Amino acid sequence: MNSWLLLVNIAVGSAIGGVTNELAIRMLFRPLRPWYIGRWRVPFTPGLIPSRRDDIAIQMGRLVEDHLLTTEGIKRAIAQGDLENNLRSWLERFAAEWMSEERNLRQILQATMPQVFDEEGKWSDTVRTPVLLHWNSFIERTLHHYEDRALRELLSPAGVERLEAATTAVSQLLLSRLRGYLHTSEGQQTLQEMIRGLLGGGGGMFGGLVGMFLGDDKVVGKILPRLDEWLQSPELSQRVQLFLKLEADKLLEKKVGELVEWIGRDQVDDWAHALFARMEAHSLRFIDEPLSRVTAPFRETILTRTIPRLSGWMVQKLESNVERIVSKISVRDIVTRQVEGFPMERIEEMVIGISGKEFRMITLLGFILGGLIGLVQGLLALWLG
Repeated sequence: MNSWLLLVNIAVGSAIGGVTNELAIRMLFRPLRPWYIGRWRVPFTPGLIPSRRDDIAIQMGRLVEDHLLTTEGIKRAIAQGDLENNLRSWLERFAAEWMSEERNLRQILQATMPQVFDEEGKWSDTVRTPVLLHWNSFIERTLHHYEDRALRELLSPAGVERLEAATTAVSQLLLSRLRGYLHTSEGQQTLQEMIRGLLGGGGGMFGGLVGMFLGDDKVVGKILPRLDEWLQSPELSQRVQLFLKLEADKLLEKKVGELVEWIGRDQVDDWAHALFARMEAHSLRFIDEPLSRVTAPFRETILTRTIPRLSGWMVQKLESNVERIVSKISVRDIVTRQVEGFPMERIEEMVIGISGKEFRMITLLGFILGGLIGLVQGLLALWLG
């Protein structure tokens, strides 16, 4: 009889200890809402975590902002991590994929923004009109900005040197073309007409005397070698070159406004519209080229130079602006709102999934401790009885 009483004490104590621990674990999460009997709220309802959710959310926000997601930690992670290499690898893959694309820009635009083209396949008015307005405005601003400046001020020293070299080349080209023209039948005919004009059109006493002894061919044959020798002389080349240089200097000293007035604003506007039309036609030809062909000349440069520099610059900018970014993000508020809106069932499932083994051990420990307490009580009862 005493043995059965001892076993009953052990069983009751073990059950009380285990059930109590299991109930305490469950009361961390359950019930999710308060229980009421009339107007009286049942104590310990809702559970500990549901009842303190707001405080837990605030504390977690502070914990993440002050100790976990700090600016120093982010900078250290950027500096010590492999962010730049990962970013560069991603950019290289992205760029390589696009540069290997056999589609052209027209096909891509038609798939994403078909309204940019009209029925003829040209730029629609919704695209062309704003661009043309900006182009005209750009021409107007440029002419107004530079109207009081001389052309020489707009050229770099290298540009002035190229212009001087061009005058030399032009002078030599003019003389060479003139020599070539005089050796053609048309040029010789022109020379004959000039000689006749100089001799009085083939009439008069002097012209008649010359015509008696020398024909047009003989006169041309006498004059042409002299002209050819003169056109090849360095002195004439220098004089033509000096003349062109002086005229170029006069032109460079003119102000932009004077040049526009001399040319005519209508002519400048016509040139601007013609240039815009050429750019428009070039853009339409450009978008019809496959991306692989368009990017082929730049592929090596983009992959080996541009992307490494871009990734390094992006990481550097990110690292230097971490404090500003974190201050704008407001990590504490984000974490607080996320925790407040997180379903309690999901939190319970997550915590039990992580610590389920430990909770079972706590319940088992309750059974063991309850059983030991029941054993001690039973032994004391037997000893005192």
